[in-house]
Amino acid sequence: MNFPISVWLPYFNTMSVREAISSLVKAGFFHGELSTEHYWELLNSCGDPIAAGKTLKEYADSVGYKVLQGHLTFNGGLCDDSAMERLKPEMDMFMAAGIRSAVLHVNGGNELSPEERYNRWICYLGKLADYVDGSGMTLCIENVHTLPYCYDAAKIKTLINDAGGKNLGICLDTGHLHLTRTAGHTEESFRDFILGAGDLLQALHITDNNGTEDSHQMPFSARRGVPWQEVMQALKDIDYKGLFNLEIIGERYAPLAIKLQKLAFVRSMCDYMMSEEFLAIPPEAYLPPMERR
Repeated sequence: MNFPISVWLPYFNTMSVREAISSLVKAGFFHGELSTEHYWELLNSCGDPIAAGKTLKEYADSVGYKVLQGHLTFNGGLCDDSAMERLKPEMDMFMAAGIRSAVLHVNGGNELSPEERYNRWICYLGKLADYVDGSGMTLCIENVHTLPYCYDAAKIKTLINDAGGKNLGICLDTGHLHLTRTAGHTEESFRDFILGAGDLLQALHITDNNGTEDSHQMPFSARRGVPWQEVMQALKDIDYKGLFNLEIIGERYAPLAIKLQKLAFVRSMCDYMMSEEFLAIPPEAYLPPMERR
């Protein structure tokens, strides 16, 4: 396995997008995911979404960096024309920046009946998918532990098929799936999710937690966390082609020097997680004796 290792750009939440990219390049990361914070910075400085996307791509190219994944705004829902008005400028920026996978939450419409809400979701998913047609960008629906229609890959695939299937894919958030499984909302294992998603899996949010809160920690930093060997083996088995993108919000609450030290460790850890040596370790070998089966 040799997936491009990526870090969510607002890991450096106090930096400009250029400063964040420069810091990540110095730390040995050459791929990243754009999110709302830096989207608004770019838009405000350039005044036009397409110009902002081109400006981002030009700078990234100049330092050997690629922003291939982005997270669209998820506030406001996906149930009326305001969703199109809100998301079109972001998609314009993403397409101009060369982003290939745009992560999307399917939510909103709590005031509607379940049937009407679902029908609106698939309607506007279809409209968004039509808007990016021909751009090479895929809208990747993220599994979310608070959204029943997006609990697991099986449910998301149904949503994609009902929306027409075109230009739509899946983003696996490992932390969300862990919370969903711990709460008993799905019996789909990590391996089942990844193999079930197959070629539709085009984006990842790699994050860990203890099964009780969405703490967005780095892998192996939570007790009773995500089964990482199962995840890595399944990604290998489907020949996953996207970024190994870390959405580690919970690791950024530290002085800059420590954040940089964490990145050095994350880089080394992820390289090891992609090795055959890591896959060969029995999953329970590193558990305390009292927690082994």
